[in-house]
Amino acid sequence: MALAFATTALALPCATAQPQNRGNAGPDAIVNNWLRTQDPDKDGRISRDEAKGLMKRFFQRNDIDKDGFLGRDELQALAQRLGRNRGNRTAANSAPRQELAMSTEALLKRASDDLIIEPDIAYRSGGSKAWRLDLVRPKTTANSPRPGIVFVHGGGWRSGDKRRGIFLDGAIDYARKGYVCITVNYRLTGEAPFPACIEDVKCAVRWFRAHAGKYNLDPNRIGGYGNSAGAHLVSILGLVKADAGLEGDGPHQDQSSLLQAVCASATPTDFSLLTRRREGDSRFENDNYKNVDLGRLCSPVHHVRKGAPPFLLIHGTADRTVDVRHSDTFVAALKKAGADDVTYIRIDGAGHGVFGQHPKRTGPAMEAFFERTLGGK
Repeated sequence: MALAFATTALALPCATAQPQNRGNAGPDAIVNNWLRTQDPDKDGRISRDEAKGLMKRFFQRNDIDKDGFLGRDELQALAQRLGRNRGNRTAANSAPRQELAMSTEALLKRASDDLIIEPDIAYRSGGSKAWRLDLVRPKTTANSPRPGIVFVHGGGWRSGDKRRGIFLDGAIDYARKGYVCITVNYRLTGEAPFPACIEDVKCAVRWFRAHAGKYNLDPNRIGGYGNSAGAHLVSILGLVKADAGLEGDGPHQDQSSLLQAVCASATPTDFSLLTRRREGDSRFENDNYKNVDLGRLCSPVHHVRKGAPPFLLIHGTADRTVDVRHSDTFVAALKKAGADDVTYIRIDGAGHGVFGQHPKRTGPAMEAFFERTLGGK
């Protein structure tokens, strides 16, 4: 589809006023200083509660993967931005994905005796560098095809990367549990407007299924996890059939892009809620954003149906980026439509990084969900 859709609701801008660095210290020294002064539990990351001053004020902007923590890679990216600004070079000179991505060399170092990592596989040909995925799978041979999981990063549809936070760590962790995993990049809104990101993740799933034999994958047991914008995309992958017109022009059109199980946290499910939330804000008053038909087409809540795959939805009641109403109404709509396997974890007081804020609850719930729905262990 050629329609433009300015999905800016979660597209938080890069910080323009940030914690001050110290003189001409390099990024590593700056990050170490931040961790020394704002990481009292010494876990190598800064939580919202630990953050101080401007770090706390701009916490949400710098928490790119929305897990409730500023990890070393996020702090490194922030230090680099500050360094560029100090030298009269703006952060706009470097795309978020280029700035934040782990190098392929660093990724391959995470391979081990029990894992095979295949980086930057092109899931379609063409000019976009975004059409890449990383695949992680067990090295041991299985007697039968393994279930698979697709990890889709968040970032407001305009930033983020497949190698950030839980999207890579989760792929590695679940590969060790016996799954074949991919973590996927897609065209961000700065490169291509909606629904390009949807078309891309659908293409990646079709590629995954088309190569099931090569990777000992069971094409009938593929699940997905995403947070925030990634949660929106995996929800679309669970619900939206080919006849909706969102498959795009990518290859493997003979394969299904549907998932058999969806775990999604802090999920935007209805773009009309995002529009109403910002009514009167001139930044969002443009014809593209008010394209009601496209907004409806891209909203998971408008694709609920009987026979929907199992859903595990997680949302915090204090989420100020994606209001909990998104999941409340989505769960109600799924059940009304006849979906018979919907689990909802609604956590009082949790924010947009709900999954990372409550790992002792969310992590085991996700593991048990995929074991039950995909037969993985």
